[in-house]
Amino acid sequence: MFGTLKNLFARPTGGKGAARRVLNVGGGKGVALPPHFQDWEQLLLDIDPRVGADLVCDARALRESAAANSFGAVYCSHNLEHYYRHDVDKVLKGFLHLLRADGFAEIRVPDIGELIKRLAKDELDIEQEIYKANVGSITAHDMFYGYAPEIEASGQDFYAHKTGFSSDSLLRALRTNGFGEIYFAPPLALLELHTFAFKTKADAAMRATLGLGEPIATQAQHEAALPARRAVHDTGSEADPVEALYQRASAAFGAGDWGQAAAATEQALALEPALPALHYLLGCCRLAQEKHASALQSFARCLELQPKYPLSAETRARQALCRARIDLANGKAAAIEPLSPQHKQPVSVLICSQDAERLAQTEAMYHRLLAQVPHEIVIIRDARSLAEGYNRALGQARHDIVLLAHDDASILSPDFAARLLRGMSRHDLVGVAGTRKLAGGAWHFAGYPHLAGQIGMPAGDGGYVVTLYDVTERETKGLQALDGLLLATRRETALRLAFDEATFDGWQLCDLDFSLRASQAGLDCATCNDILVVHDSQGSYDEHWRNYAQRFLDKHRSRLGPMQIEFPKPELVSPQLRSADEWRLLTQHLLRGEN
Repeated sequence: MFGTLKNLFARPTGGKGAARRVLNVGGGKGVALPPHFQDWEQLLLDIDPRVGADLVCDARALRESAAANSFGAVYCSHNLEHYYRHDVDKVLKGFLHLLRADGFAEIRVPDIGELIKRLAKDELDIEQEIYKANVGSITAHDMFYGYAPEIEASGQDFYAHKTGFSSDSLLRALRTNGFGEIYFAPPLALLELHTFAFKTKADAAMRATLGLGEPIATQAQHEAALPARRAVHDTGSEADPVEALYQRASAAFGAGDWGQAAAATEQALALEPALPALHYLLGCCRLAQEKHASALQSFARCLELQPKYPLSAETRARQALCRARIDLANGKAAAIEPLSPQHKQPVSVLICSQDAERLAQTEAMYHRLLAQVPHEIVIIRDARSLAEGYNRALGQARHDIVLLAHDDASILSPDFAARLLRGMSRHDLVGVAGTRKLAGGAWHFAGYPHLAGQIGMPAGDGGYVVTLYDVTERETKGLQALDGLLLATRRETALRLAFDEATFDGWQLCDLDFSLRASQAGLDCATCNDILVVHDSQGSYDEHWRNYAQRFLDKHRSRLGPMQIEFPKPELVSPQLRSADEWRLLTQHLLRGEN
């Protein structure tokens, strides 16, 4: 059997053809491969002879059964978790063995790290549905242990999950088994890790084809490459002392032992002083210890080394946070923007809500924030959909400027009126977050560097987790779409565009559609990045959202082309802040661009 397999794997062993062959490990012929494999020859490998595999083989035996350097790529989608942890190494070494020097393994596995966080945060039971897939309801139990109906129907335990991965553990497994450049890509399904691991490194053409960003070579160096210098232990195995110290520091930091974390990081810096991630970690340790001057020095040194995103943005955020805490310790507050007389205009606030308690709080908030300008609050309590409710409210509004607001948006900027009306004096449609490029059914799917603005979420300790999409200028203009949490425009503009009640007859996606059509009509969509808004309830990317996301994509496909409906996980910067005062000061320092 192995001889036959070797012949199959070795066809062809060299030339251009080998670079266009992909081994599909356990994926099934009925499941389409990603578009970048469209012109590749596909061979299916599976341990189950019933699925019509080209090669019936245990992936743990690839090193013994496969010819070396015989494939340009391996596609392993939701298969690696079906091996015991000690066997994962055999599988990955097998992938590396059969890949050509410029080849790569595309690996998708459940994101168990994120699943655990969701279960803890939402207090979910292990049998509770997490999401729906084409095969039906997927529970946390299915994600941990394998899809129960499939295991039962097949009678085969190889359909069970025998291990699981977080982003860190998957990265370690790939590096330990010899892969070179490693990239995390947006997931193609909910709660999924999606990686491209190259045998050596990716050339520019392949990176462009796959849409890859920057490689993550180690956890200790998000953007810089560690020197090839290695320490060889008595056992003969290779070890990286800088990486070992970084791991020790990270573990101590996670456990709240700031002193030990700082000491290990300083030891690593003595060996490798040019790694920006080490200076960033030391700065975080000093910030946690309230040693602000020392923290600022570490953050400044990190930025001097010119790290790329997201490390650069993470560093600037913590640097601004450090300065905010210094200000608070010295009794300083963020500056209040005065309301300019030429900007002082009446405002109609439009709200659709059936929650009496929340509505009362929201009304009181807007009366307080807009006390300096004539205003009215138009409430639709019986809206059939958000689009229908907004259209009806627009018909009732009396003022030229209209603010379309969700009832779960809490505004923490005391000078909200001044900032909002300043934005409206310069732009046609204003929000608090948005994107220059729309990539799917949610505005933020495109990730860096396309996003702008910031939005907070309540944290359990009374503080806020704030996602800083981009806060480097007070206003970002020329955006393609905006978050619908808070939108301001002219009443005439809103009436002309109108909300699409026919397509969006529920509570999702109509505001994204509205802002996209505004930009397509030549209107200037912008964010006011200095308006602080807390979204008091999390968005739900459930079956209802998927339904309206599909409607949105179908409506705009002819102009925007193919877009993704699955929920990706772009790398975003989300520091946890203690108070609204701290958030306001952090924003002020970010906008000043201090280094």
